[in-house]
Amino acid sequence: MLASKFRKDEKAIELPINIVVMLVVGMVALAALLAIIPKSKENLSVDILEITVGNKSSNGSSAKVIGAGDHYIKVDVRVYDKNNNPVEKASVTMSGGGGFGAEQTDEDGEATLRLGGEKGTRVTLRPNQQTVELKLVAKANGFYDYEDEKAVLLYQTKK
Repeated sequence: MLASKFRKDEKAIELPINIVVMLVVGMVALAALLAIIPKSKENLSVDILEITVGNKSSNGSSAKVIGAGDHYIKVDVRVYDKNNNPVEKASVTMSGGGGFGAEQTDEDGEATLRLGGEKGTRVTLRPNQQTVELKLVAKANGFYDYEDEKAVLLYQTKK
């Protein structure tokens, strides 16, 4: 009696079909969302190739400054990705000691920052100030921003 009653009852026959339809619609929506999400970002790396203070150049991340006052600083940098490929059109800025310089990298990933040139202000060392640290920031599309608070160290000497 109970079995024959269930055989005639067709009220719940649409329930499995509704579940399948909802599952398919949900999967399509999830696929659309995943297609919209952009590619993950990569890290930037920056090397300081050369620092020029006045007419004296040095390799590495520190340079000697003779005497207090305003100084023209030129810094050559190279920006590259995790696979050592150069990053073109990265925006690179350097600031500190009252000086500022900005430039974009070329196709080789290199840029020359001039603190005190046409696009920047000079770095100032006061008479009692022994060192100045210059901050370097590099930004490019598709990459996390690179920031180094102590990228360049300038130290003052008498001669």
